Amino acid sequence: MHYTDYSDDTIQKLQKLELMILKDFMAICEKNDIEYFIYGGSALGAVRHGGFIPWDDDIDIIMFRKDYEKFKKVALSKSNDKYNFLTSKTKDYFFLFSKIMLKNTIFEEWWVNQVDFDLGIDIDIFVLDNVPDNKLKRLIHVKRCRFLDRLLAMSVIKFEGYPLLVQTLANIGHGFLKLFNISREKLFKKTHKLLDKYNEKECRYVCDISALHHPQIYEIKDFKPSKKIMFEDVEVNCPNNLDSILTQIYGDYMTLPPESERYNHITQKIDFGPYDE
Repeated sequence: MHYTDYSDDTIQKLQKLELMILKDFMAICEKNDIEYFIYGGSALGAVRHGGFIPWDDDIDIIMFRKDYEKFKKVALSKSNDKYNFLTSKTKDYFFLFSKIMLKNTIFEEWWVNQVDFDLGIDIDIFVLDNVPDNKLKRLIHVKRCRFLDRLLAMSVIKFEGYPLLVQTLANIGHGFLKLFNISREKLFKKTHKLLDKYNEKECRYVCDISALHHPQIYEIKDFKPSKKIMFEDVEVNCPNNLDSILTQIYGDYMTLPPESERYNHITQKIDFGPYDE
């Protein structure tokens, strides 16, 4: 697990700015009739703590593909003095989820020196894609998508600080992709084509391919219709069956994990820029 032990002052400032980003994101969604759901550790924090998990250093949002594409179109339609929207169109960006990043801030992770974009304080936007109802077809489809997701990271960065076997295999993959000129752009094109395969079909299930440990498969009815929950001082959308979602991800989610099992990001540098008050 990755874990940064922040000072109280740093984590409070960080969470305050992330909450500001969330509110700006929500304003865009409400103005443009775009549906979103609070997700992951942020949804867990809302239930268990009424907001942020005390050591959490990000906010997680998830959207169905159609709403995500609508949000992306709005977000990229004009220049923004406050935010950058990091997507597959961003040079060297290798995640299948996107980030809304606050300009003039710094939130550097261990791999920052290997990419050609800046890292700032942000929130994560994950995407739900349809997957087949048939169990075997679903398994094969999800494994193919996850494999391509892993290749995307290998195509851009070399891995450091991971278990030796994982790190060695990942960096062999990195060298292989470079040797055979299999670029990030080619992989993104192939991956998005595969992710879209079932999005125009009637399906019972959706999948978050980019989930931290392994892809998470959910029933659509566990998300829709959305409900409301308080996150700090703002009411946000959450999945309809939040208990089912959180149980699937975390198990006994109301029990605090031991300190050895708490995680966040490995940060090399944080700078709040003009927001440092």
